[in-house]
Amino acid sequence: MPKYSSEVQILKDCWGGAWAGVACIGVGQPFDFVKTRMQSMGFKSSGEVISHAIRTEGITAFYKGSLVPLMLNSPACSVLISSYGTAKRQMAAGGVLNASPILQNFVAGGVGGSCMSLVATPMEHIRIRMQTQIEGQGVAAYSGSLDATMKIFRSHGISGIYKGATVTLIRDAFGFACYFAAYDTIKKMITGNSDKPPSTVQTLSAGSVAGVALWSARYPLDTVKTRIQADSITRPQYRGMIDCFSKTVAKEGVGALYAGFAACILRTVPVNAGFFWAYETSSYLFDVAMGSYQLQQ
Repeated sequence: MPKYSSEVQILKDCWGGAWAGVACIGVGQPFDFVKTRMQSMGFKSSGEVISHAIRTEGITAFYKGSLVPLMLNSPACSVLISSYGTAKRQMAAGGVLNASPILQNFVAGGVGGSCMSLVATPMEHIRIRMQTQIEGQGVAAYSGSLDATMKIFRSHGISGIYKGATVTLIRDAFGFACYFAAYDTIKKMITGNSDKPPSTVQTLSAGSVAGVALWSARYPLDTVKTRIQADSITRPQYRGMIDCFSKTVAKEGVGALYAGFAACILRTVPVNAGFFWAYETSSYLFDVAMGSYQLQQ
């Protein structure tokens, strides 16, 4: 892999992260729609969500609330990849956890997830507001993602936009710590620890496993986050993360924290395979472009 200055390496990370973010939204939005409704609206199965949505709202319902994620997911993934990469390079340069690559990736992934949550919180809050708004049941509160963003900001300020920020931070820090530790470990296992770029099949395989690790680790926190962000801003039934967790388990049992988990795992395999394929491919093309540029100098 070519050696770049820290500034160019961050640019490369941002470039790769941006394309990975586009891939996530394109592949994952319909799956995410099903997961959100199961977590927050009492549906008992993925099939029930799908049939109800098609019957009452049409096929376009599966892409409700996708505008804001489409606008923000690329920068969010750029923040994730660049902060993860920067943290990992800084630790390696300082000799921190070099003897334990899994732990090094775990810590760097936690840093990346923490930084990403700053962008992910408002993005996911608006998406959830749109996805839990069922058309045909009274006057819709929001006509679209941008309308929802402006109305919430005017009425509740930045704190309204960032509803659920604490649980999102914890969810993303822990989840992406597991994510990058799993991806790097699996990739090294199947490539034989080679410095050569992984093949498409190797990337898709490692990305799929990393996605399962991500969501298995953070799914209960994601359910709590979804319920908090779907809750009323003016008259909330949950006082915070712990209160939401306690009330959910007391009323519905531990299984409620895993509502929609099957749909999520079905989603996470193609989405995260696509994420890392887009990242690895765009990073390779960046190296090719930089090599051509340097030859011309």
